[in-house]
Amino acid sequence: MQDPTGRYILVFNGEIYNYLELRSDLEKHGIRFRTKGDTEVLLAAFIIYGPGCLEHLNGMFAFAVWDRQEQILFAARDRMGVKPFFFGQGRGGLLTFASELQSLRGLPLDFSVCPSALVQYLRHGFIRSPDTIFQGVRELRPAHFLRYSRHGLEVRPYWEPPLPDSGWKHRSESELAEELRDLVRSAVQFRLRSDVPLGAFLSGGLDSSVIVAAMRDLGETDIHSFAIGFEEASFDESPFARQVADYLGTTHHESRKALRAGDLLFDLVRHYGQPYGDSSAIPTWHLCQETRRHVTVALSGDGGDELFCGYRRYVARRLLAWYQKLPQPVRRKCLAALIKRLPEGTAYYDHSLIKKLRLFVDLDQRVTDDPNDIYPAFFKTEDLARLLDPEQISMESMDQQIDMPAAQEMDPIELMMRSDILHYLPDDILTKVDRASMAHSLEVRSPFMDYRVAELACRLPLQYKLRGLTTKHLLRKAFAKNLPPGPLKRQKHGFAVPMGDWFQGHLKAVYEDIVLSSPMKNLVNRDEAGRLLKDHQYGRTDHGHRLWLLLFLHAWHQWWKGI
Repeated sequence: MQDPTGRYILVFNGEIYNYLELRSDLEKHGIRFRTKGDTEVLLAAFIIYGPGCLEHLNGMFAFAVWDRQEQILFAARDRMGVKPFFFGQGRGGLLTFASELQSLRGLPLDFSVCPSALVQYLRHGFIRSPDTIFQGVRELRPAHFLRYSRHGLEVRPYWEPPLPDSGWKHRSESELAEELRDLVRSAVQFRLRSDVPLGAFLSGGLDSSVIVAAMRDLGETDIHSFAIGFEEASFDESPFARQVADYLGTTHHESRKALRAGDLLFDLVRHYGQPYGDSSAIPTWHLCQETRRHVTVALSGDGGDELFCGYRRYVARRLLAWYQKLPQPVRRKCLAALIKRLPEGTAYYDHSLIKKLRLFVDLDQRVTDDPNDIYPAFFKTEDLARLLDPEQISMESMDQQIDMPAAQEMDPIELMMRSDILHYLPDDILTKVDRASMAHSLEVRSPFMDYRVAELACRLPLQYKLRGLTTKHLLRKAFAKNLPPGPLKRQKHGFAVPMGDWFQGHLKAVYEDIVLSSPMKNLVNRDEAGRLLKDHQYGRTDHGHRLWLLLFLHAWHQWWKGI
């Protein structure tokens, strides 16, 4: 869009949810609008406020404004990182940018594989912005803007999540619950503004149930909810979704189609644009596909786990403080050694005590060696040394960890949560949903990603999020009157797939064809990749997710190279 004078040109991806309120404020500055949408409001806000417009925006967005008069490009990404923004500098000062990596293909940029990004992917299953898989392409971090002019490129943050407020420890829990409830309702109300059919994802877990309950509380009477189920019972949440849908009176749509990851592989590769290892992208893809058959916009509960302490690794970190009272030789040489000898099978880890114990003793080893090493690693440093070429990737790259914030006075669990908000949430969770939904022309709106909700959640002391071993304490309290007992009492299930079983079934041949038999130069040691598959077939260790990382990586490489 171009402003009436022709000076400013805007390109914009996303939604500004408070555009009506912002429009009213801008009209007081003498702005006269020609359209009724949010794009013109965004451009006018930039013209009036300059970079300060970012403080006024409540939404999911990535945009760029070209000032023809000053020859300055200004671009920004939303606070939580819902919408992506990639950019690169080529020869002669050329700056290119896009919402998709594949849109930059063919431009004079360095598209060689970035070793540190490859390690990040193999270690954690995703690549942290500002890195991408390519040496010459960057991703703008959430809550950052860039300015490009004849003086060069400048990238700066404009917001960051606040730290826990110790003064809030003495605030009334009921008062905080009511404040949280009001903010969530306000965030949902903003995201209900739509002139197209609208629905909601509903897994039956706490977060999605809260969003649908808020929709009902705000007077929505014709709510369409959507869920997906699995034939493997240990992975299936659909009965929980039906219970909540019945309680809230939604028109519920449940898909139980057979998922064949091999058939979907290259669709995922093409839309994600770089290696992306979260296997829950598979059910998310199908959920978006089925949802789009009925509505154009869907609300989701994404972000609730990171903001309100929902992941089990937070509980595990609390338990670890007690476990570490045992002498280290007992923990490592006796208990850990015994647990690692036990066969784990391919069941979902929530139904596998052995998998839970393995994850727990791995956590103990990681934080004992390095308190900042908080994330489970699919491939540890010793695994990477066997898998990657040491002549191309240094040991320093293999041993890298996610940087932790500098606020060392925070509880270790609070540090984990903050790192999740800064890295895991935008670079894994929100990436997953954005790519899958956009592939099906479905707009997904996440009320928990409203920056006002995020700021309140981040300021809450840990005691309001994790009470004993109960996660999301204040969120449960805030919506206790709106929900049935199930989502209030049940622990997090997770949107997992039976990847271990698939690699003992149809994905085995796909893996052998793409990873082990490809004529291309392998990105990893082929013998080691073959050994992992063979070990998995014997059933002693579930390598399902590691094999998926390698399969996706090689499928992406084939696609990018045009084979």
